[in-house]
Amino acid sequence: MEDIKDHSTEVTFLMPSTDALGALATMTPDFSLILKYKKADDWALLKNQEVRAYYMGIKEIPNTDGELVTCAIFVSSNECFLAGSMVLIEAVRTLDKGTPVAITYRGKSQNKKTEGETMRFDVITLR
Repeated sequence: MEDIKDHSTEVTFLMPSTDALGALATMTPDFSLILKYKKADDWALLKNQEVRAYYMGIKEIPNTDGELVTCAIFVSSNECFLAGSMVLIEAVRTLDKGTPVAITYRGKSQNKKTEGETMRFDVITLR
């Protein structure tokens, strides 16, 4: 029979005060740290409304089929989100990470050379 050795590790951390822990129950949600993918339907709800966010770069994210999809990453005042529209990605691709932008979804237009529609965006840098 093999001897079982103690592999425990001591961990030290700062504990919030009991007042701070008690206040958790009454706090209101403020900012989601979970990246959400904005689909065409999500953008449609925001049609002609400006969304201000910081552009945080380009990342390849696996879709539900496991295929890598190129997405732009943004952080607004209340959420982190991904956008996979090539029109939007091409508009921000050359910007520095951390550049503030105003994004306005303008709807879809019919493609002239291929089947389908293309999502249209106005993207303006802010300073």
